[in-house]
Amino acid sequence: MAQTEASTDATSQSRQVKAVFFDVAGTLWDGSRCARQVLEVILPHFKGYLPEEDVDEVVRRFNAVLFDQVQSRHLRERRPFSRARRFEALLDSYGVSKPGLAQEMSSKYDGARRLVMRQFVRDDAFHVLTELGRRGIARGALVNGTPAVQRHLLNSIGLERHMDHVVLAEVEGHSKPDVRIFRHVLRTAGLEPHEMLFVGDSPLTDILGAARAGIPTVWFNTGRRRLPKGFPRPDFSITRLTELLPMVEM
Repeated sequence: MAQTEASTDATSQSRQVKAVFFDVAGTLWDGSRCARQVLEVILPHFKGYLPEEDVDEVVRRFNAVLFDQVQSRHLRERRPFSRARRFEALLDSYGVSKPGLAQEMSSKYDGARRLVMRQFVRDDAFHVLTELGRRGIARGALVNGTPAVQRHLLNSIGLERHMDHVVLAEVEGHSKPDVRIFRHVLRTAGLEPHEMLFVGDSPLTDILGAARAGIPTVWFNTGRRRLPKGFPRPDFSITRLTELLPMVEM
């Protein structure tokens, strides 16, 4: 059941909500599980360069460098970092320097991901999106990353046809958690902050960014994680997407 993290009353909130915007990777689509499976597929091709044979440890480092890059670079940069840069950081963590290797790993990763990505859509994602549409609630997606890659992702996993608005952050020149991209989302939907909910799994890129724009936030916390120190508390916390539906009852 959804847990309120602030004094906002869920019933009064439901009367105001006219749109729900979602993060995709991690929220509507289980990007972490997909990444782990893809890494299991491609790592044998690069065994000579990665001394760590434990896939779990490679996955941990792969995820850690993403968080580190977001914290140290992404908040100051106009464009989001590429997956090739993420692989560069992974290789750096092992002390590996070989020209072109990060790009080769990124290309193999993309090819393997295309084969399996659809199976990692959250079980209740399509039901929730369909039900929101039936209730007259606008549905939107806000995604970071290369536009062509993100469009391909949304189409391949079948989510784009369920969206009324898709905002590709790199096209607009600002990426999550920059407050300007969340303000752009509000302009795109033609709404005031209190008329929208933003749903995401990342305290940094999703909850922090939306909160800065005054948009009520829903933290999709599947692992029952603790909120990092210094981050704004989400207005709501859920562990299943279906817990959104009582918030937008008409």
